[in-house]
Formats: sequence, structure tokens, C-alpha cells
Amino acid sequence: MSTISNSEKAGKWGVIGVILGAIGASICCIGPLVLLALGISGAWVGGLAAFEAYRPIFMGITFIFLGFAFYQVYRKPKQGEACEPGSACATPQGRRFNKTALWTVTILALGLMAFPYLAPGLANTVKQTAVLTASAKKVVLSVHNMTCGSCALTTQKSLTKLDGVMSAKVTFEPPQAVVVYDADKLSVADLTKATTNAGYPSEVKTQ
Repeated sequence: MSTISNSEKAGKWGVIGVILGAIGASICCIGPLVLLALGISGAWVGGLAAFEAYRPIFMGITFIFLGFAFYQVYRKPKQGEACEPGSACATPQGRRFNKTALWTVTILALGLMAFPYLAPGLANTVKQTAVLTASAKKVVLSVHNMTCGSCALTTQKSLTKLDGVMSAKVTFEPPQAVVVYDADKLSVADLTKATTNAGYPSEVKTQ
């Protein structure tokens, strides 16, 4: 029966720490998007943005655990220290698996932490229809509570889900949404309600 060495146990805890740290560093940005995709809305969703202030701390924790995990996986055993018989580190295949798992988790963690910085570019992807109808109207909404660029992506998602929105471009600086919509299907109140339910209240800036 296979056993787990102390080094392997430490490495596994390091990987778990990396995963939890990365989730904490990105929850403020990915959380609202996931909830919206699941059809869950409400002003409390925007409360996840409060984690934005703690993102540097979570990122620091993640890198500490990453360093610890890499040390445990790649360190050379001290003289007289050997892997326990039957443990993963006792075989080349087991060591290879540990390294592959660590690099996989590392890439996922870095992707999660990078998402808030990449999100503003994704928010500039505008939903558009081929032809603007006669009932098409444009409104600029002033959006509140956005604390990072990825909040713009969440706000845009809440708008583009509405049937009748022809285009929606949301920016963090300035914090606003430029929306072209079908006035026969939607009203401005519908637009502001959608952003508010996503946690980012809005009001008409220009129309």
C-alpha cells in the first residue's frame, strides 16, 4: 500500500494554499461574473468587490505558498533522508506527477490573479447588432461602486444579457456605460435595474 512522505504532505498543503490564495485574489472579479452566469443577481453580489482591497495580501500569500510548494517538490533530499517506500516521491513516475500537478496549479493560479488586469480589455468587446432599428436609442450611464477594471466586465455582462441591448461598452475610467438599446423592448429603468442587481448602481449621465 502506498504511503505519503512528510515532504509530500507539505507539498500538498502548499498546493492547497496556492489554490485558496489565488481564489481569494480573484474572487472580487470572477465571483460576480460566475454568479451572473448562473442567473444569480442582487446588490449583495457587488459586495464581493470588497475583497479588492485585500487582493495584494492574497497575492502575497499565494506566492509564498508557491515558493514553499516548489521547494518541497524540487528540493534534493538531505543526506540520509529518503522517500518512504511506496510513496510517490520514491518513483520517477511519482515525482513527475508531482511536478506536473504543481505546474498545472501554478498556471491556473497565475491566470486567476492576472484576470483582474486582463478584464478591462475584455470589457471593451462590444455586443452589437448588424442593423440599428428606428427605435434604437443611446444612453450614457454613470456607474457606481466599480473598484477595479474587472467590475466593468461584470457591469457589461449584466447589460448584454438583456434582450434589446444592441451594444454596451463599459469603462472603469471613467466609470460609465455607453448603451445602445431598442426602446421598443427596454427602458432606461431596465438598464439601471440590471446594473444595480449586479451590484453596481447606475444613473443617467447623458441621453
